[in-house]
Amino acid sequence: MNKNWLWVGLLTPCMLWASDADIKEVISEAAQAYESGQLSHAAAQFDYAATLIRQQQAGELGALFPEPLVGWTAKEADSQAGSAAFFGGGVNASREYHKGDASLKISITKDSPLLQAVGMLFSNPSMASMSGYKQKRINGHTAVVKLEERNQELQMMVNNTILIQLNGRGVSETELLAYAEALDIEAISQR
Repeated sequence: MNKNWLWVGLLTPCMLWASDADIKEVISEAAQAYESGQLSHAAAQFDYAATLIRQQQAGELGALFPEPLVGWTAKEADSQAGSAAFFGGGVNASREYHKGDASLKISITKDSPLLQAVGMLFSNPSMASMSGYKQKRINGHTAVVKLEERNQELQMMVNNTILIQLNGRGVSETELLAYAEALDIEAISQR
């Protein structure tokens, strides 16, 4: 295997998002390598194409965060995609919101094998309750909420492949739920 592909795998999450033409070119090169029997090169190119697609997906997710509530400000969304070989795969996007001393971070994780472990919290209400969570329904989806003195947390699992987390400090329950309800879960599911 060409040592340059190792660097591509490591640096890909830091690169700018690729265009559709770039992705199609990598897929075409991978197919040509496969047809000519260069299986290692073909596999590396297909892995690279998958990472580029995840990066594109992460960028699209970053555009789906809700606008700040009245009185709040927000930073630009941060999105990244991990190569399956190095970061467990998956797509991540997050956005931070602020109002005075209050802060809230919304994170979306999709298609990560690590989500299976979190799924038990949603499939077993007793486990959630023992961990200090209350269950709520947000736009037809089950969410678990933990409200502590200064820290607030809301998590939703969608289609067993998407984890949405809201972590706040100094945020009221009303604000936490308003941000959760403002998420376009259908659009997030389609990305």
